Amino acid sequence: MKKEFEKLKKLLKSAKTAVVTAHVDPDGDSIGSMLALGMVLERLGLAVTLYCGDQVPRIYRFLPGSERMKRELLLQQRFDLGFVVDASDISRIGDKIDLRQAAPIIINIDHHPDNTNFGDINYVTKSSCVAEQVYDLAKYLKIKIDKRIADCLYAAMITDTGNFRYENTTVKTFLIAAELLKAGVNTHEITTRIYDTKSVPSVRVCARALAEVKFAMGHKVAWAVVTDQMMQENGAKAEDLIGLVDNIRSIEGVEVAVFFRQEKGKVKINFRSKEKANVCEIAKRFGGGGHVKAAGAAVEGEVGQVVERVIAEVSKFIKASSYLV
Repeated sequence: MKKEFEKLKKLLKSAKTAVVTAHVDPDGDSIGSMLALGMVLERLGLAVTLYCGDQVPRIYRFLPGSERMKRELLLQQRFDLGFVVDASDISRIGDKIDLRQAAPIIINIDHHPDNTNFGDINYVTKSSCVAEQVYDLAKYLKIKIDKRIADCLYAAMITDTGNFRYENTTVKTFLIAAELLKAGVNTHEITTRIYDTKSVPSVRVCARALAEVKFAMGHKVAWAVVTDQMMQENGAKAEDLIGLVDNIRSIEGVEVAVFFRQEKGKVKINFRSKEKANVCEIAKRFGGGGHVKAAGAAVEGEVGQVVERVIAEVSKFIKASSYLV
């Protein structure tokens, strides 16, 4: 990555403005890394705009700078540099912004194995989270990691590693986390805000979905569905469903967990695997992608029919995987 860092450093010396974008349906890594990167760039003297097509989920709004994120940009706005964090393809930032029109140079910072290398500079590495990459970039640029940056990076890190539970957690992850704690991170405060603060609508809609979990392949596959009607009846928002698919995966005997969410004529699908299944390969069959053990897709169609198609494909995948049978 040294060449990419050197190229970026040269660009940063002449740039005056930058936009940092997160993907739609933003998660903790996307939000935390965007905010931290924005602060790093501002330390270098750039005027920074933070953008995401969807709003910051409530549980991440305590992070410094989250209130600055814009969901709309003026058509005539132009930036010297455009950064995309945590997106395997530029389409993941949504269709509200034409980044190639807004910025002549795009910097792609990501850790997804299926990244399409869409940037003019592609800082794409195998790491637990984009937060690790932003940390490394800040160190290369000799930017001091203060508490504000550290809080954002730590929140990003714990959400993409499942609070250091997932196998993407490495020695480097813990070493960076230690440095963030030295910068002043309060681990209890951040984990409480992210993992132990649920809204009443969240508890109710998730309880109903979990009560109706279905199984296939001898309990190796489990799935739940949340419809628009269920959301309306419980006064829930999309962010109230964060973590639901992980609850399904935690069921004993389940190898692949799938969560279906009906939204605006589409069905959004989240896949998770526990041990060996590569759910990214399954997601690709429905136009999606992601990581080996965490992936997603969005499909147009009636929710019942989509569920039937997807579960049939998952079952076929497991049957073809002799190590799972």
